[in-house]
Amino acid sequence: MGRAARAVRARRTVLLGWALGSVALAAEIQGVVLENASGRPLARAEVTVERIRGGGGTDHQRTWSDPRGRFLFSGLPAGAYLVSARRQGYLRARYGQRSWDGAGVPIVLDEDSQFFAEIRLARPGVITGRVLDENGVGMPGHAVYAFRAGGRPVRVVGAALTDDRGVYRLTGLEPGAYYVRTGPRQLEDGRGLLPTFYRQSTVLAEARAVSVELDSETQDVDIEPLPGKLVKLTGRLTAAPATVTLYGDAWHREAQVGLDGAFQFDELAPGSYQLLALTADRPLRVAWERVTVGEGGLETVLELAAPASLTVHCVERGGGKADAKRTNVFLHRQDPPGGDPLRVEGGTTVTLLPGIYGLGVSAPLDRYVADLQGPRTALGPGLFEAPVRAALEVTVVLGTRPGAVSGRVLDPDGNPVVGAPVFVRADDPVQQYLMDAARKATRSDASGVYRIHGLAPGRYRIFSSFEVEQPREQDWEKYGASSVTVGEGESVKLDLRLAGGM
Repeated sequence: MGRAARAVRARRTVLLGWALGSVALAAEIQGVVLENASGRPLARAEVTVERIRGGGGTDHQRTWSDPRGRFLFSGLPAGAYLVSARRQGYLRARYGQRSWDGAGVPIVLDEDSQFFAEIRLARPGVITGRVLDENGVGMPGHAVYAFRAGGRPVRVVGAALTDDRGVYRLTGLEPGAYYVRTGPRQLEDGRGLLPTFYRQSTVLAEARAVSVELDSETQDVDIEPLPGKLVKLTGRLTAAPATVTLYGDAWHREAQVGLDGAFQFDELAPGSYQLLALTADRPLRVAWERVTVGEGGLETVLELAAPASLTVHCVERGGGKADAKRTNVFLHRQDPPGGDPLRVEGGTTVTLLPGIYGLGVSAPLDRYVADLQGPRTALGPGLFEAPVRAALEVTVVLGTRPGAVSGRVLDPDGNPVVGAPVFVRADDPVQQYLMDAARKATRSDASGVYRIHGLAPGRYRIFSSFEVEQPREQDWEKYGASSVTVGEGESVKLDLRLAGGM
């Protein structure tokens, strides 16, 4: 057995028996949950143990840490286990992870093993500062937003209001870089304050990013909002009663529409917005419009109409009839943002609120997604628009002979590694989004064997590492991903070297 394998092998405990002989305990994992910064025990943390099975599947058990932070899982069968903990106000942590977002290292138990695990929970980062007026005096009740830097489009990930001193705290932030911006505000004397980024800019390209780390506060991120004219958006609906929601890039506001159909939004900075209207009565009627509000404000009329419908068809490659009920399409409204993902079973029709939707497919494990014929309103791979009145269709084409990649994950000494995360990605960008989450990652089993099945023919990159849980673009190169080509119905054998150590 190699060093890496021994590092996760639980210590065997031998007990002196009773007069009738020795008695072996069932396997157990006990441990303690601590606060990372102070080392103090954390009570009421939710602790989860997952038993790794072949093919990357897991069984779950949960418990809560006691007032001294301790937890115990007893009566466990022999096998490999992942242990994680979480508590409100802290980031989830996994036993053995190298970084805050790394994959956990498994604990391997024999039939009578005992193992002690210490898990430290770190608090997410904080950005704090003041919103100041022209004289450097704090302004209470001012909205402040945090945007994650680097992504496109830039989305808000945190919001706060200043207190009576003009101080704000943006909490719950993962490590990384952020832009901080105030919201618009109409002052008592009628003057307006424009949305302003840290370092005094109304333009994102000129904003300065702020760095955030775990268990720390990034302080003195002070902003003096720039003065400017705020405007008004007024409108009318062709039917009422209804609710109209105005979406900005960091917020949304609702307005109830009376019997006269009129609505109004005040204190807006000039710029681009979206309006979404929904009737209160049935049948549902909707309206959706992108608007640009200039320095003179805007008046608009929203015409209510029936929402879009989407029907999911499933066929097998070559024209055969597919088992549609085992295929699911997942829809997530991205713009305007909001709402939980919607699962649509093959062969069914659903109603969609207006907007831009991302689309994914989950196929049966004995099939693969050969093609996805999106709606006529498709905007690109996995993205489409749902306008009002539209009757949209999606056709999922399933291949009947999926391929597979399997092999062993080995440590530097050539020994099998238990519970190692294995990640795979198609070289073809279209196939990347057609692969569902279950086929993008797995873990090696108790013998170090992994298997990824349900693959479409094509070329893939694959690697194994405990360093990451969800690979980023640069990780495929960093961890030396191997290339492999899979043919129709072909099972390819490929052993992997664990990257990054344990």
